[in-house]
Amino acid sequence: MYGKKIETDCAYCKHGYVLKNGDYTICDKAGVVIRKFKCRKFRYDPLKRIPSRPQRKAEYNIHDFEL
Repeated sequence: MYGKKIETDCAYCKHGYVLKNGDYTICDKAGVVIRKFKCRKFRYDPLKRIPSRPQRKAEYNIHDFEL
């Protein structure tokens, strides 16, 4: 999330805005582009990233609630 190897996705760029269909973005620098477009102006904005939901455990037992 905050590492040096951040995947280039216009949805996470401070210059890009995702369109309603989700496949394209409007970029302040390049215009309408696909989300996986590689751009030299890419600047990561961590506030645009939507975290994935944690997976729930299917079944619980008594040992999961012990200290």
